Amino acid sequence: MPRLAKALAFVAVVAFVGGCGNGEQNDYVDEVNQLQNELVANVSDAVAGSTPSTPKDAARIAGDLQQVFEDGAESFAEVDPPEEVADLHQQLVDQIQAIADQVGEAEDAFTSGSAQQASEAAIALQNAGNEAQTDLDTIIDQINEQLQS
Repeated sequence: MPRLAKALAFVAVVAFVGGCGNGEQNDYVDEVNQLQNELVANVSDAVAGSTPSTPKDAARIAGDLQQVFEDGAESFAEVDPPEEVADLHQQLVDQIQAIADQVGEAEDAFTSGSAQQASEAAIALQNAGNEAQTDLDTIIDQINEQLQS
């Protein structure tokens, strides 16, 4: 079950730069930074003190995490980004939603009760989390680059 714990503990962390030069951009950065902090806190709360010892425990935690990422994607979608980063911002929203979807798929596998399916789902979720982190970092770097130019 250690893989379950590790897979469920991944956190999507986005980091934006500080001041970008104009009010609209700075407001955007502030709003997204606040949402990012809330997302990280909510993910941490969802997994805090939870080391799943059974697939059922993992399913419960995954369900909580899926909701956190669903809510996070919705919150990010409500942000009105500056025009020059609107497409990138949508990619950010889509990536957060994709994480929610992947956690949901893992929850389904954990719920199946099969130890083998749970183990495979944990590995897939861990890999997806690592890939999502890389994708988020790339999107954030591109947003930062656009806002600083």
